Amino acid sequence: MCNAEKLWLNLLLQASCYPSFMEKFTADVIPVNSRVVVDRNAVTSQGPGTAIEFALALVERLYGKDKMEEIAGPLVSYKP
Repeated sequence: MCNAEKLWLNLLLQASCYPSFMEKFTADVIPVNSRVVVDRNAVTSQGPGTAIEFALALVERLYGKDKMEEIAGPLVSYKP
């Protein structure tokens, strides 16, 4: 989370990060102003305020949408 600047890939990658860091992305990264971005095998987010959304995105990538919805269901902050 919030470490998109550590993505050492030779491919163009869409990523999000803390808003004040957006202009510091290298040419390898396409900045996206979104709370959570999933692009290929990378999951990035804007920071601590997106921790639950970030965690749910990871669960969905690792275990599927059904498991993510099972976990997210009781969470007050979850918005599909």
